[in-house]
Amino acid sequence: NLTKTEVRKIAAALHLKTKDKKESQEICFVPDDNYPRFLKEKHPELATKLDKGEITDQQGNVLGHHQGYPFYTIGQRRGLGVAVGKPVYVTEIDPKKNRIIVRNMPTGSQSKN
Repeated sequence: NLTKTEVRKIAAALHLKTKDKKESQEICFVPDDNYPRFLKEKHPELATKLDKGEITDQQGNVLGHHQGYPFYTIGQRRGLGVAVGKPVYVTEIDPKKNRIIVRNMPTGSQSKN
């Protein structure tokens, strides 16, 4: 029931080396952040079972193509491979249609993710 700030104060008081550790939004057990490599190593069948699919906006307009839907996450913004003049992020993953659906970032909320 503690906030991050409270936990960091406790870590500092205990002289823990993680007290100033940079926050990460990545998956901790994939240290190089290469999720396609990780998934293909753990599940080699993914490489042969998945084809490229469409990346669309919410209206169904095709903006680009992806390399397999398991390699994307809801909220992802980096590495999408689409350029539409504005930052976009993944809002839905449709495995049945092998499609990634993206949406424009709301004005004023463009982070560096």
